Amino acid sequence: MINKKYYIENLRIAFPVILSFAGQQLVQVMDTIMVGRLGAVELSAVSLSSAIITNITMIGLGIAMGLTPLVGVHHARNERQQSGILFQNSMLLNVMISIILCGLLLAINPMLRLFGQPESVLGILDGYYYTVTFSLIPYMLFMSFKQMLEGLGNTFYSMLITIGCNALNIFLNFGFIYGYMGFPELGVTGAGVATLISRIMMPIAFVIIVLIKKEYRNYFSYFKRANISFKKQIEVLKVGYPIATQLTLELFSLTFMTIMMGWLGEKTLAANQIVQTMIGFSFMIANGVASASTILVSHDLGRKDMDSIKNHAYSGVHLGIAIMVFFALLYAFGGEYLAMIFSSDEDVVAITTRLFVVVAFFEVIDGTQVTMLGALRGLTDVKFPMYCALICYILVEIPVGYLLGFKLGLGAEGIVGGFMAGILLAAILFITRFRKLVRS
Repeated sequence: MINKKYYIENLRIAFPVILSFAGQQLVQVMDTIMVGRLGAVELSAVSLSSAIITNITMIGLGIAMGLTPLVGVHHARNERQQSGILFQNSMLLNVMISIILCGLLLAINPMLRLFGQPESVLGILDGYYYTVTFSLIPYMLFMSFKQMLEGLGNTFYSMLITIGCNALNIFLNFGFIYGYMGFPELGVTGAGVATLISRIMMPIAFVIIVLIKKEYRNYFSYFKRANISFKKQIEVLKVGYPIATQLTLELFSLTFMTIMMGWLGEKTLAANQIVQTMIGFSFMIANGVASASTILVSHDLGRKDMDSIKNHAYSGVHLGIAIMVFFALLYAFGGEYLAMIFSSDEDVVAITTRLFVVVAFFEVIDGTQVTMLGALRGLTDVKFPMYCALICYILVEIPVGYLLGFKLGLGAEGIVGGFMAGILLAAILFITRFRKLVRS
């Protein structure tokens, strides 16, 4: 039995993270709804662009996330200087990584035509693709602040900024997509412009908050040229790059799933965008609990409190399962109504409804694997999940999805079934790994 205080502690840390993640995903939901009203081709353009950009962005986000468990351990030991030095070097590392990733995305864009996607989609996606690509630089700066404060156990300010800037994004969407309130009507490109402006505001807001709050402003006192350390950047990178690899492999499988959906036509691709938007929303809420597990387990690790490590980890898994049960029921019984919110095309709604039924079966599995993964990250055990990602998402998920979708003729539902097989194996491996670490 787990004492209820562990659930309360998890929820206290997780709730702002959940709101933050949900806010980020809400922007994608609103982008999808607003662009979906322009037509299936426009929705498909956002789907394809988002799949590529999100996949590359995860490399940067994973590296940035390496800071949190390291700071968490030092914070538990009251080692403020070490936390401040890691913060400085992580920020420098994130800026360099974001510039490299932008260059990579710019190089990928011309190659999208090699993947057999509809020409009508490729003809209108450039504006959205390029503006969202450049928004990665300010977003990675924001992540530097976010992961630092989460390592210190504060998740409130990142929530506050994310919600505020996402509200700005939605407001600008109305203006730039449709030309309301005197804004230029930019269509699909307008959604990208809104994202760029809102992401520029995110690090600016964080700098203001950190400078106002004395307890966080003091960490800037360790920002010195002498403290710029390649060794410290490598320390963050050693934890961050396996997280980045694991996230990238998982999202690569989703990207390939999107590409396979494109082989089935524009309407299937549009339906896939709706489904991925919604499962991304539910995943982000469970991921908020996983982030809380990372923070709390890293603090427990710094104090060498093994009982708390186990209790915080398993209470996080229980909370993740409870969240995903709710969404599984929503998708199973309300999938058609959700689809109609996003699209008025009857064919798109019908395909989306069928996909939601398949999705409902793996929501609980997804909640289990992501929350257990959060606990492993808190222990800085990040290489094992990276290897699991290669097996589960690349060697299992993609081939099974292709086999079910095309060779066995199950279509879009079969492709989603391949994703379910991958995350089921991942959940089993993560639970087994955590139990092994606890026993040892």
